[in-house]
Formats: sequence, C-alpha cells, structure tokens
Amino acid sequence: MKVLIVHNRYRSATPSGENSVVDSQITHLREGGIDVIPYLRSSDEIATMSTTEKVGAALGPIRSSRGVREFAEILEDQRPDIVHVHNLYPLISPWVIRTAHKAGVPVVMTVHNFRLDCVAGTYLRAGQVCTDCTGTSFAMPAITHACYRDSRIQSSAMVISRSIHTSTWQLVDRFIALTTFHQEFLERLGVDSQNIVVRPTSVSDPGPTTEPGPDVLFVGRLGTEKGVDVLLEAWRISGSQQRGRRLHLVGDGQLRPAVDRAARNDSSIVVHGMQDAQGVGELMDMCGPVVIPSTCFEGLPLVFAEALAKGRPIIASDIGGLGGTMTEAIGWKVPPSNPVALASIFAELQDQEIQLRGSAARERFLKEFDQAVTTPALIDLYSQLKISD
Repeated sequence: MKVLIVHNRYRSATPSGENSVVDSQITHLREGGIDVIPYLRSSDEIATMSTTEKVGAALGPIRSSRGVREFAEILEDQRPDIVHVHNLYPLISPWVIRTAHKAGVPVVMTVHNFRLDCVAGTYLRAGQVCTDCTGTSFAMPAITHACYRDSRIQSSAMVISRSIHTSTWQLVDRFIALTTFHQEFLERLGVDSQNIVVRPTSVSDPGPTTEPGPDVLFVGRLGTEKGVDVLLEAWRISGSQQRGRRLHLVGDGQLRPAVDRAARNDSSIVVHGMQDAQGVGELMDMCGPVVIPSTCFEGLPLVFAEALAKGRPIIASDIGGLGGTMTEAIGWKVPPSNPVALASIFAELQDQEIQLRGSAARERFLKEFDQAVTTPALIDLYSQLKISD
C-alpha cells in the first residue's frame, strides 16, 4: 500500500511535538510495510523567500499555488492509495484535500489542534480561554485581535481560509481525533461521527522502566499557553524545595527569561533548555512526576505519551482533551491556571504514591499508547478506506 503523508512543519525555533509525531509515524509505517511518500514543507522556508514568494505564502492558507501544484504532481506521479494530512498551514493549504478528492484518493486527516475553528489553534487569547469566533461564519474577532502570529494581515488570510474551507472538511474520508474532546469538537463543526476515529498520540516502547525519582519534570514550550508562569508560582509557594525535590524544565519559548530568573533565585529549579529525545528520556528516567499545567485546550501533548511509556505519573490540567484523557489512576488532575491547587499537589507528593500511579501509567501505555498497538490500527484504517474506495 502506498500512502502520501502531507505536513507543513512548524518553525524549528518553535518546539513542536506535532513535527515529532509525523516523523515517527513515517518511520513506523515504513517498518510496517507501507510505502510512504512524504510531502513535507517547512515554515522555515519563509525566511529565505523573495518578497513575491512571501506574499504567496501569506495567501497560502486560502490556496497555496505551489503547494497545490506540487501535491497534484505527486498524486499524478506516485498514485498513492491514501493521502494522510496533518498541518497544512501556511505553505500547503487545505485545497490539497479538494485536489485529492477530485482525483478519487481517500483522505485521512489527523486533527492535532483546533485550527479548523480557531485560527490560533488553541482557543486561547491573552492567557484566557477564548471562543469568540465559535459559531461565526466570518471570524472577525480573530482579525481584530491578530490571533494568528500576532498579525492582522496573516490572521485575515486564516479567517478567509476558515470560511472558504468549511465545505472542504466534508471531503475528508476519515478524521483521526486524538481525544474524545477532539471528536466532540469535530461533531460541532458538522462532521459525521461515523467519519471520526479516536486514536491518541503514541510513541514507541522505550523498554524496561526505572524506579521514579523524587523530582518533577516539565517538557514543552516555555509559554503562557503551557502554564509555565502558573508552574513557577506553584513551585514557589509549595515548599517542595524544602522537602528535597527539584523542578526540571526542558524547552524554550517566550517565558525563558522568567524561567531563568526563577532558577537564579531558587536552586531547586533546574533549566535544561532544548533537549533531543535521548536527553528527555534520560531526564524522565531520573525524575518522577511529569507536570503538564496547560492553560489552553491542549490536543494531547507528545510528552503525555512519553511519560506513560516511562512509567511516570502525570500532573495535568483538567482542561480539554488533556483533562478528558487523564485519570486519577495514572496521576493527578488540577484546575487550569490555579497555582494554589497545583502547589498543594506538589506539597502532598509521596514517593510510594508516585510509584503506584507510575505503574498504572505504564500499564495504560501498553494498552493504548504503544505504537505497536496504534500503527497496525492505522494501517487497518487505511485498508478499510482503500477497499471501500
């Protein structure tokens, strides 16, 4: 079977779990005997474009001439059985779904965020959950607030794309939703529930786990949407450092200066900056709970699956798909944007409870999040669509 994987990679300066998920998917599909044809663009390309090309890129969310042309050429030359799309903005555009549909090739789309309705993709503005555009045919608030890349011009293109491509999503043969929260989001947009499959972010089994340590680990973008400011305040008031625990932070982003200042003032805060997969794995082996204090409607962060794979319990915000996927068996839920509640969890951590919930996390990984389980299921989905086609 031949599958065309389509993804617009996010800028390398912005850490992206989605990029990693796509890369991993390509690898595991090939290992599963699938002939994978990647069509990958990168937002890093924009920096080296001419002025004319940048204008074209700005209009790309509506219809990218180059993206559609190159995609059509691949369809003609390679004749894939399935097209599987991920992120399409800004250099590819949802128009490729229309192109595939016209050619009679079934389309699968993994929905990692909420950009089909919210041009920012997060339902977050000024640090608060925002659904001002939901239910509108033309998302004027997104332009007013420059929700896409802090640019009203680029936000305008995204808003027009949102309106034009409402009908495009109906041409997708099967949506993959990371959580039931995503499924409900798609259903509110008018997608038939029979065309939605819930399948979580998954990772490879790293093998035997180590005993959890006492320290807490954060891995992700150092931004307000990830709750980093909430995390720092919670750690400050929790008194965890007095009980011999440390907080490790991996990542980069606009709150990096605040994180560095906190580390200078508190020796129990350790900043690691960006780390590769091996570095993150080694830190998980050393630490105990993994904290995901997001303030927005998260998709299902890669670090969630990575923590389960390592047998690490999770402390996560009870919001969106993240909260819906969390259970008390594998960790602790905390109200979003509530440093006092998060601090109380830090203060009450017990080593025995960390080990108990960590073991449950590992068991859940093996049942639901192991790519040894999810990849065959994805291939089976492809096969069903190919047969029905």
